Amino acid sequence: MNLTNLKIFAPLIFLVGCVQFQPIGVYDSVPAASNEQQERVFFNETKGQLWTNLSSCGEVSVVKNEDNNVLLLEWNKVNCDWVGFGNSWSNFVADDISDIIKTSAISFKVKAVDTPQNSIPFVIGLEDYSGGSSYVFTHLNLYANKLIISNQEWTTYYMPLWDYDFTEAGVDPYGIKQMIIQLEGSGKVYLDDIQLTTYSKEEYAQMLEDVENYKVKGNPNQNIYPGNFADMAWGSGQTECQNLEEQEQTINWNWSNCKQWNTWGINWNNWYAFNLRGIVEKTTLEMQISANSSPFELSIEDFNGHSSKVQLMDYTKVYVNDTVVSISIPLTDFKILEKEFVLDRMKQLQFKGLGAGSAKIHNIKFSEK
Repeated sequence: MNLTNLKIFAPLIFLVGCVQFQPIGVYDSVPAASNEQQERVFFNETKGQLWTNLSSCGEVSVVKNEDNNVLLLEWNKVNCDWVGFGNSWSNFVADDISDIIKTSAISFKVKAVDTPQNSIPFVIGLEDYSGGSSYVFTHLNLYANKLIISNQEWTTYYMPLWDYDFTEAGVDPYGIKQMIIQLEGSGKVYLDDIQLTTYSKEEYAQMLEDVENYKVKGNPNQNIYPGNFADMAWGSGQTECQNLEEQEQTINWNWSNCKQWNTWGINWNNWYAFNLRGIVEKTTLEMQISANSSPFELSIEDFNGHSSKVQLMDYTKVYVNDTVVSISIPLTDFKILEKEFVLDRMKQLQFKGLGAGSAKIHNIKFSEK
């Protein structure tokens, strides 16, 4: 098929800013609505037209890929205040999308030209004829149907209309003028099938679930301690607030009634992230401690700053022998899922003494229920 309907042109008047989307001066007044609007297509094999504002910081062209006409886009924003492109999918006829906000999304396909990419720095905006606008960043983990932008196959983004701001401070859904794609950073990609498509909240939820299933799952059985305590733990040694040391594969911990600094942590993966993805609901944290251990608090943290804690003494003790007890804590008690931890970027377990006291820790591990 020939790309006979595609027109690529630069606007005669285009004022740009560092962050905000800027209107192009094509019409001085809102055109009358028409019942003969084009399909809401921004670019595909045979339809669509777009203006570009790439200056010396980018190039866009129509090329062949897999026997289809696609856009080849390359840019580097370093010396430009604003880089991007856009147009109206209705040939600049005022478009009323108010009745499809909950059932539609802006979608596009993207493929890396060279090496695979972990993100594509686009900001996709909607603009109305009164100058109102709203925009959404193309977060890969929120809007893409794959884990990466591959150079072997297409990744499709779905930007749900319900994520845009249609309040008085945002964009007017009754008079949409155009869609704008603002480029940040740099990159080189193929683009195709940029359009407004039917898309339900159920489809969006299913896409997120499918993508989650692509991700590598954690091992529900992970040994934490005994291990190389000197390399795994921080906070060891003696301070005014605590004394922490390992003797004969037992962690000996004594602490005073300090408001802080009676704390230590442990990571059993050489301080790389450990993975709890897909195993939270079927895994318990098991510890063997001395039967006469004083109360202390246990936290779990990820590398993105999420933290959640439990009181160890809230859990039932099962005697292993006369001096050692076992305690099992379901990982769900840490509310890891509810608090939206980044499950494949888990950082450490952290221990904090309550009051003044002591404890001996013989074993720490994750176990499948």
